[in-house]
Amino acid sequence: MVRVDALAIRPIPAPLDGRELRPPGSKSLTNRALLLAGLARGRSTLRGCLESEDTQLMRAALARLGVQSAATESGRCLEIEGAGGPFAAVDEPTRAIDVGTAGTAARFLSAALAASPLEVRVDGSPRMRERPMAVLLDTLEAQGATLTYHGIRGALPVTIAGAARGLIGGEIRLARPPSSQFISALILAAPLAQAATSIVLDGGTPARPYVDMTLETLRVFGGQGAWVAENRIVVEPGGLVACDYAIEPDASAASYFLALAAISGGAVTIPQLGSSSLQGDAGFAALLGRMGAVVEQGPRTTQLQAGDGLQGIDVDLRDMPDMTLTLAVVALYARGETRIRGVEILRHHESDRLAAGATELRKLGASVLEEEGGLRITPPVDGPRRGVTIDTYLDHRMAMAFALAGDVVIRDPGCVRKTFPNYFEVLAGLGMVRP
Repeated sequence: MVRVDALAIRPIPAPLDGRELRPPGSKSLTNRALLLAGLARGRSTLRGCLESEDTQLMRAALARLGVQSAATESGRCLEIEGAGGPFAAVDEPTRAIDVGTAGTAARFLSAALAASPLEVRVDGSPRMRERPMAVLLDTLEAQGATLTYHGIRGALPVTIAGAARGLIGGEIRLARPPSSQFISALILAAPLAQAATSIVLDGGTPARPYVDMTLETLRVFGGQGAWVAENRIVVEPGGLVACDYAIEPDASAASYFLALAAISGGAVTIPQLGSSSLQGDAGFAALLGRMGAVVEQGPRTTQLQAGDGLQGIDVDLRDMPDMTLTLAVVALYARGETRIRGVEILRHHESDRLAAGATELRKLGASVLEEEGGLRITPPVDGPRRGVTIDTYLDHRMAMAFALAGDVVIRDPGCVRKTFPNYFEVLAGLGMVRP
């Protein structure tokens, strides 16, 4: 995609005709599999990977730690020779590992480094320096790592001196952490601990499907971890083993295609993504069904056809917070109010997605009440305003969701390279990008 300052988008010229639209590989699964393959013994093959800014940052970090990957199929297939345990050395030790804006890379790598006998500085973008890390970093310190902060305590940049014998293990008690990525990071590092790790979540689990995804991916690589009670996870220590792993299409990316069909009056099929998906966001199709779309979802396929109109809903999205902006844009085309609840976590993503989303929805003519943990959206009577310029706040999900809002101009469209680099090329193929 050629980098431009702004891109003019128009409504799709004709309803989708039931064609298949295939999103790229899951970012969440790709970065989990990359780290596990890097820690495993032997050579792993990862198929269907996402090739994007976030995954490139993870691969670059692993390369600095001695884990090399060979790419084919334009980066969608990777061969990775694992370290066979904790990372033992870092290339250019005085240079920080850069995680950019990738929360998965920042959290997952920090935990793995804390379990490795080396000293590494981790840093990221200005926004990543603002994002919460304290609960995870404090836990890693209690588990035996030594941390030196170079700014605000509990945030990047930080130098992590890993525990010489690995993390201590044992019981870790957490109040409800601000991100499920903290829990996943501890799970991914736990096989390197000296003893079994018991993670007790006293206040519950945010976005639990992402934690379940982590546990399942861990098992694929030979790890042993599971829920043993409603609020307790136990992960056993032990080596990880290389494998041949197929990564699902990204359910978050699929949401834009499903929403487009629901809005435009068309139909779409998403192959290789259905009810058996590890990704909680695969449940977004059912939300559109509640709003009036006709949805058929098998274990490996999702089909959606627009119904006779969309109706606003009241929904708690704590298990799939990344669907908030997509649903908010669909709400512009629904009858009545849509209320989205349970997504306080979005205050601390690439942007404050609740504040940013509310601002842009109002530009489009919606009446929006911004709540601490959600949005109440009343759509404009005559549909979204035309010709509105949308600010994206350096946030890929702002750009992708609001591109569905009709006749708009998207500022900084290149921010989608974080997770879906060719998103606007796909929209161009559907006739939605103005020449």
